[in-house]
Amino acid sequence: MKRNKLFNVFSAALLSAGMGLSSCSDWLDLSPIDYYGAGNFWQTEAQAIGNLSAQMSAFRGYCFQSVIVYGELRGGAYTRATNGSDGSSLDYQYLRDQNLSQTNYGVGNFGGYWGLISSVNLFIANVEAANYFSSEDTKNYCLGMAYGMRAYYYFLMYRAYGGVPLRLTPEVENGNYDPSTLYMPRATASETMTQIKADITKSLEYFGNQTTFNFNGSDANAKYYWSKAATEMLAGEVYLWNAKVTVGDQQATPADLTTAKTHFENVISDYGLDLEGNFTDIFSTSNKQNEEIIFAFKFDENEATNSIPVNNLYGIITGNTIGAAYDSEGNLWDNPLQIPGTQQRYQYANALWYRFDEADTRRDATLLPSWHDQAATQLRGTFACKNLGSILESTGFKCYNGDQPIYRLALAYLSLAEIANMEGDNSAVERYVNRIRERAYGENWNADTYGYTAGSFVENEVAILHEKDKEFVQEGQRWYDICRMSVSANCGALDHLVFHNEGHIAYGLTITDNMKEVSNIPWDQQTPPEIVVEPILSTDLAYRVLWPLNTSDLNNDKQLEQTPGYEDDVE
Repeated sequence: MKRNKLFNVFSAALLSAGMGLSSCSDWLDLSPIDYYGAGNFWQTEAQAIGNLSAQMSAFRGYCFQSVIVYGELRGGAYTRATNGSDGSSLDYQYLRDQNLSQTNYGVGNFGGYWGLISSVNLFIANVEAANYFSSEDTKNYCLGMAYGMRAYYYFLMYRAYGGVPLRLTPEVENGNYDPSTLYMPRATASETMTQIKADITKSLEYFGNQTTFNFNGSDANAKYYWSKAATEMLAGEVYLWNAKVTVGDQQATPADLTTAKTHFENVISDYGLDLEGNFTDIFSTSNKQNEEIIFAFKFDENEATNSIPVNNLYGIITGNTIGAAYDSEGNLWDNPLQIPGTQQRYQYANALWYRFDEADTRRDATLLPSWHDQAATQLRGTFACKNLGSILESTGFKCYNGDQPIYRLALAYLSLAEIANMEGDNSAVERYVNRIRERAYGENWNADTYGYTAGSFVENEVAILHEKDKEFVQEGQRWYDICRMSVSANCGALDHLVFHNEGHIAYGLTITDNMKEVSNIPWDQQTPPEIVVEPILSTDLAYRVLWPLNTSDLNNDKQLEQTPGYEDDVE
C-alpha cells in the first residue's frame, strides 16, 4: 500500500464530509485505490492474471524439494559416503541410505503443498464463475493452467505418499474455521489417482486447441507459466506411472500405456518444440526458454537464484589439511567453482562419472572431476557443473541465474522409448534412444560405435534408465525411474528396478579401484570401500518406497493414518 495514495483517499473523504457532500457511511466505505482485500479482489481480469503470477512464484519456492529431495536424493546417484571429497559432511544421509521412519521422515506435512493447492482452489472457485474476462479464450487458458497445476501437486504427493487428503474447495477462505470439519483423512490411492486424472482432463478441456506458449498474450515469460504442453507432459507421466506401478488399492492399469503414448507423441508434434543442437545450450543463460524447454522455473539476477546448484554446491575446500586435489590435466585444483565460505553438501557417486563415454558431450557439461593423483587415475570426487548460471558483467561475480527445467522435450523421447519397450517394439526403442544419443555425442556421433541396439526387455529398460542417468542429472528423475521401471513387462509388485541390482548406478560397469568412493585424505593413506552392486531397497523394506508421516503430522490431525508399514517403525 502506498502512503501517498492512502493519504489522498482519506483526505478526499474527510473533505467531502466537512463540506456536507456525503454522509459518514459513504466515506467510511471507501477503500484505498490500490488496496486489495477479500471484498474487492477477483473483480478484474488483471487481478486474476496477477494471482496466477503470484502462484507461479510460490511454486518456484518448492524447486529444490520437488526436484532434488523427492526426485533424486533416494535414487542412488548420490554417493552414500558420509563426507564429500572436499572434507565437508554431506546432508540427508538417512535418505540416501533409505533409512526412513516416523522420526527420519525427510519432509513433513505431505511436502507442505497445501498452500499452493489452497491458492489453486481459491482461483478455480472465483474464476470459473467470473464474467469480467476480455475473452472466453483467456479465461479458459487461465483455468487450464490452474487445473494442470493442481494435478501436478497431487501427483507429486501421490508418488511420495500414495493416498493423501483431497482438499478441492477453499474452505477457510469461504468462512469455515471449524477445526472439526477442516480435519481430513487420507483418501485412498485410487481416489487420489482418479482426482489427478480428472484434473488433467479438465485442464486439457479448458486449454482446448491451444498449441502456443503465450500466456497473457506475451512470449516474454511464456515458458515460466503452466501451459497445455505442460499438462500433456504431466498426463504422459501420470498414465505411464499408473500403467506400471501399483500403489495401495490402485492397481497398475496396463491400458493406460496407450494414453501416455498419445500425450507424449502430442508433445513432440503439436507445440513447435525441438531438441537443442548442443546439450550445453539447453541451460545457457543466453538461451532461456529455448525450443526444447516446455516448462521451467525462472531464475535471474534480479529475482530468486537457483537453489539446486547452490545446494549441490560447486565448491571444494583445498589445502594441505585435506590433501592435494588435481584436475584432469594434472594441475593442482584451481577451483573455478568455489563459493567463498561454503561447503559441498551433496555429491554424486563416482560411478556416475564412469557411466559416460569420453566422447559423450554431456559428461563434461555435467560433472567436473577432481583427482587424488596427477595422473588422473584415482577419482577423488565430482562436482556438478551443469546449469551454473553466469558471471555478471555488472559485478564480475557468479550468479546462479540458470532456469531450472521441469519439463523438456528429451523427456518425451525417452518416455516413448520406455513405452515402446513395454510394447515390445525394439525398433522404436532404438529410434528414441538414439535420437537423444545423437545429440549427446555431437560431432563424435557414429551410429555403429555409439548407437543403441535393442535387446531383451530388461536390457532395454536398463539402457533407457542409464540414458536418463546421463541426460537428467539434477532434473529430478532417477528415484521415480527406478520405482517405475521394471525387470519384467508384467511389472509385478517387486519387479521394479529399485528392488534389483539393475537399478544400481554402477550396474553393468566394470568395477575398478579408480571408481571407488574415497575420502578427502591422501590416496596412499586410505583403503577405499569396495563398490557393491545391490538393490537400492531390499524387498523386506518395500513399504519404504513411500514416505512416512511424522509424529507432528499425526498428532495435529487425528484423522490421519500413518503410511502403511511405518506404524511401528519409530526410531
